[in-house]
Amino acid sequence: MGSNKVGVLTLLLLCVFLVGSNYVEAQICPQFCEPNVDYMTCSSSGSTILRPTCINCSQARGRGCQLFRRDGSAICN
Repeated sequence: MGSNKVGVLTLLLLCVFLVGSNYVEAQICPQFCEPNVDYMTCSSSGSTILRPTCINCSQARGRGCQLFRRDGSAICN
């Protein structure tokens, strides 16, 4: 009887994991500063130029921002 409970519990957890994984979009974001960033623009701030102290492409994308070099070229697309 104890093994039936473990089997049912395992099956239930497996189902929850499989169904839940369809609704959660995980993203791995490395924690380092992009060295050549001069400024960034974000959709939330319009055409305002922002000067972040430490940001990378992954963090910028997550915020709806684009990073630029000093010459105006985009760093990550």
